[in-house]
Amino acid sequence: MTDGVVLIGLPGSGKSTLGRELAGRLGRPFADTDDLVRARTGRSPGQLIGEDGEAAFRALESAVIADLPTGAVVATGGGAVEDPINRWRLWQHNRVVWLHSSPERLASRLAGDPESRPLLGSDLEAGLARLAERRAPFYRAADLALDADRADALEVICGALAEPRPVGRRLFDAELPRHHPVGPATARVVFGIEPPLPRVGGTASVVVDRRVAHLAPPGRRLEVAAGERAKRLRGVERILDWLSEVRHERNDPLVAVGGGTLGDLAGLAAALFGRGVPLVMMPTTWLAQADAALGGKVAVDLATAKNAVGAFWPPIAVVSNVAALRTLPAARLRDGLAEAIKAAMIGDPQLWQLLEERGAAALRDDEEARYAITERAARVKLAIVERDPYETGERRQLNLGHTLGHALEIESRYRLSHGAAVALGLRAAARLAVARGAAPNLGERLDALLMSLGFRLTRAFDKNLVRDAMGSDKKRSDGRQRWLMPMAIGQVVEVDDVNEAELQAAMGVIGA
Repeated sequence: MTDGVVLIGLPGSGKSTLGRELAGRLGRPFADTDDLVRARTGRSPGQLIGEDGEAAFRALESAVIADLPTGAVVATGGGAVEDPINRWRLWQHNRVVWLHSSPERLASRLAGDPESRPLLGSDLEAGLARLAERRAPFYRAADLALDADRADALEVICGALAEPRPVGRRLFDAELPRHHPVGPATARVVFGIEPPLPRVGGTASVVVDRRVAHLAPPGRRLEVAAGERAKRLRGVERILDWLSEVRHERNDPLVAVGGGTLGDLAGLAAALFGRGVPLVMMPTTWLAQADAALGGKVAVDLATAKNAVGAFWPPIAVVSNVAALRTLPAARLRDGLAEAIKAAMIGDPQLWQLLEERGAAALRDDEEARYAITERAARVKLAIVERDPYETGERRQLNLGHTLGHALEIESRYRLSHGAAVALGLRAAARLAVARGAAPNLGERLDALLMSLGFRLTRAFDKNLVRDAMGSDKKRSDGRQRWLMPMAIGQVVEVDDVNEAELQAAMGVIGA
């Protein structure tokens, strides 16, 4: 057996003590990531965080994780799992065990510990509860969850190691509020490498894009042609008729397998059939995994308005398999990267840095970076949707780049891909923002990133048709067009007073 063992959990859960005992039992080397950081710097994690900041400590922690010996038993720092790249590396060749306990018990253990823990604050129990909530999606993705106070913990872990290694691995497993009066109160969101489908009950009916039919789970199946041109009411009607023919019941889940357009079609059908049936999303494109399958908005297009007919119908589960992206062509991968760039501009400067450093490699074969980009983009959207599920305020930030982007798609009769349109829309929004006082290098940084990822920065289009399409945009209010403007990486504002001269200048930047 060459698999290592990784112990994760909050401070005080006993990872180091149990790890040393387990390493001795198995005859393996033992590594403690906090001790490895001390060995490199001569300072404890608490000292590093207090003196240099958490970001500096996390960078050192990631460096030691990258150098861990094969087959070791590893005790991790409590927050190491927050970085998706760390998790990818820890999970990739190891069994992962989550040692969990209540914040009250952990606080009692840590009360006499002289180690500085600045992330917990003065109230240890409250600090631990806060970290437990924030890190729950990462801890829950472990292969084995174990009460930290079990006397037979060593035997349980050794017994689990004797079992075959799981085929699929979860790397992120969140239970989130579903925000809808009909159906369950919570939803599961799972990311990983061929992660297992959660048990959702009922008899599944599966609607799948025929191009990825091999990725569909067992169940009654309808294969459809997906794509923006197919995202019309007639497509929804076909699904509804099929659900009636197979006698789909209200408690049976409808599983949507495909990209964003397939998710919209099947999602709207799920919202309408029987006044709402459980929806499970299995996104198979980068765009859908990073954005479209999340948030619960489902819609189809009209001839002159994109996503004009729809509903809020949150799924009960979203299961994203990064391995499904391996066979996508570069053009389709770029669609997902455009949404990731949008998410970074809205609220994640670390994602922006990751895109600058490894985005081009992720387009090729860097699956580690591809996964991290996907998860970070998704987490931006999930956090915003949780705070504003019905798009009454903050959630409108997710339309960054889409005001002009959607109009460009309509003008092209949907020959222009969504990602390419959003990239152009982001450039136009950045032009508007810089003219109004945004970070002066914002436009140059965006252009450099887009060029490094192979996006076209300009396109020939009919400005009059684009203006007409913007007139039917659902983001208009009281006859005024809303625009989202990026003022800096991670900072977006909303305005509704863009004048004609500004609009012409923005369109001029992207016009060929």
